[in-house]
Amino acid sequence: MSSRKVAIFGVIALLGVVVPALPAASARKPIARKHPRLHVLAHAFATVALPGVGLLPDDEYDLPADGQKYELKLAHSHTGEMIDVVYRIGDTYIPEALDELNHFLRDSHNEEVSMYDPRTFDVLHTMLAKLRKPNGVIDVLSGYRSQETNDMLRESGTTNAAEHSQHIVAKAVDLRVAGVPAPLLRDAAKSLEAGGVGYYPASQFVHVDVGPVRQWTYTPHKAHRRSRRAKHAPPKHT
Repeated sequence: MSSRKVAIFGVIALLGVVVPALPAASARKPIARKHPRLHVLAHAFATVALPGVGLLPDDEYDLPADGQKYELKLAHSHTGEMIDVVYRIGDTYIPEALDELNHFLRDSHNEEVSMYDPRTFDVLHTMLAKLRKPNGVIDVLSGYRSQETNDMLRESGTTNAAEHSQHIVAKAVDLRVAGVPAPLLRDAAKSLEAGGVGYYPASQFVHVDVGPVRQWTYTPHKAHRRSRRAKHAPPKHT
């Protein structure tokens, strides 16, 4: 056998020893595992969808005798009030219950009441259902805001009140739910894709609305830096 063939067989023999050893070495690598709590949270949501379009009865007494009941339990941080109301049965909203919710979510600064888009209540109800907390109490931090109140909050610079806030058109609620981490509440709201979802980590609350679908996280320090940059930036020429 030539010396060249001997060299080739030697390489093949060497590879035959090394290659089978690779899977064994690879198998000894540590396997990355998720934190148990994160694993639980990732599978926390129940498979629940938003209800279909709701209707208002021609007569407030013309309500369905049966059907799924949609209930909300709310507590208001500013007024100290609480409400427990069935606002919808099947596909039919209950006018009297909507009136109660509209009053509950009134502007706490000037007592002005507005008619809420009832889809907002469907979002709140479905969020709790997805979190497997159908009897949970929603702590309301802010409901309807009149234009006057929204302007006042914007001028104060202490909040993130938007110029064209969905609170002004009675389509938004800022909230917490006892026992539910704000990030999980945010993710439940985002999963619905029913409107805007804002997360406020410093204050640990979530904003939900039934306006355009969008999302944001508000950090006061970053917002302040952006404001300062805008203030000191050279004027734009258009």
